[in-house]
Amino acid sequence: MNKSTTKQNTDNKGGMMSGGLMKGLMLGGLAGLLFGGLLGNMGIFGSILGLLINGLAIIFSILVAVKIYHFFKRKRKEEANVWRN
Repeated sequence: MNKSTTKQNTDNKGGMMSGGLMKGLMLGGLAGLLFGGLLGNMGIFGSILGLLINGLAIIFSILVAVKIYHFFKRKRKEEANVWRN
């Protein structure tokens, strides 16, 4: 008798650290509520301050992406020149 066994996937990644689009939307919404409540009663200055915070967040994310790109590009170049010492 041949018994076929199937392995069931037991990796359950539930909760807050599951990732994906819904996590980003939820965290973005919570950040918007936080800054909206924090800067909401300041009038035009609150709007300008919120714009500056969003701009800094965008610049920071671009800088992180560029640093990661340069890290992997430099690593690949060093691996190609291992035998040229």
